[in-house]
Amino acid sequence: MNSQHFSTPDPTPRGNTSAQDLQLELVRHYADVLRMLTERIPTLGPPATSAAAPPPVQEAQLEETPASWEEASGYLHARDFRREEVVHLWLQLCYVLGTHVLVGLAVTIQGYRRIAGVIESTPQDQDRMEGFLYDLDARGLSADRGLLCTVPGGIALPNAVRTVWGPRVALQRCLNTTMAEVVNGLGEVDAGRFRHRLQHAWHTCDAAEAQQALEEIVRDLDQKNRSLARVLRQHTDQTLTLQQTGMLPQTDRGLRVLSYLNTLISRVRPVIPAGPVPQRVPRLCAGLLELEPQLRRVAHAAYLPALRKSLKTLSTN
Repeated sequence: MNSQHFSTPDPTPRGNTSAQDLQLELVRHYADVLRMLTERIPTLGPPATSAAAPPPVQEAQLEETPASWEEASGYLHARDFRREEVVHLWLQLCYVLGTHVLVGLAVTIQGYRRIAGVIESTPQDQDRMEGFLYDLDARGLSADRGLLCTVPGGIALPNAVRTVWGPRVALQRCLNTTMAEVVNGLGEVDAGRFRHRLQHAWHTCDAAEAQQALEEIVRDLDQKNRSLARVLRQHTDQTLTLQQTGMLPQTDRGLRVLSYLNTLISRVRPVIPAGPVPQRVPRLCAGLLELEPQLRRVAHAAYLPALRKSLKTLSTN
């Protein structure tokens, strides 16, 4: 590495100086050195950044104008989805900024991802979840023409979705969540074996074959751990929703997991500073809306109209 030489004056005691005078002369000398270094540093320029790195969310933009947080929150919770024609909705409960929140991410019929909303809600507060979903329905995010909704584990959120949209919505349980609930209670060898079998079953496109494979897994799992087998048995149908539509080979398999939404939240979380409780959700709304223009379209977006038609047929059967 090439080093740069900074020439500095030498401290020169004058005559028979006292110890106090010599100390003062040294202080002046090092003050001159510090001043010269400070003048030179700006000419070196900022450190180079990698061109391949994604543009980060700027913390300063979230810090400068608190009024913009409220404006972002107001815009998000008044967003009209009547022209968007949403065909898929990810819903995730997470812990952000010291509070529990429910975050929704929608996919339009053209494949674009849209932030649907953010509210404070504990994992057990079904009434608040229902209020959030009723508000989305009133603003045009309806299940009338076919809607696939991916949810995590738990009871309250799936029940809230069913209460608001009933059989009109096709409920997909997150495969990653289900996998973790089933294999995390097993030993290392059994966990690896059942993980492989579950992945194979969920990648089977034919609904009847996938159902049969999962039933065999449940029977074998029952010999190892009955409580884990009961979890898988209860949610088998909700893990095979895309197979039941017949559209699994053509559509993005990422619709069956919450990975994309989790990644999005993880990108926003570090750049939002902690603050008063009333400001936490507006800050999160502002951060998510700032990232929205960077979100990619879902894969196989051309098949989403056919998927919506299949979802409509599935809900009427």
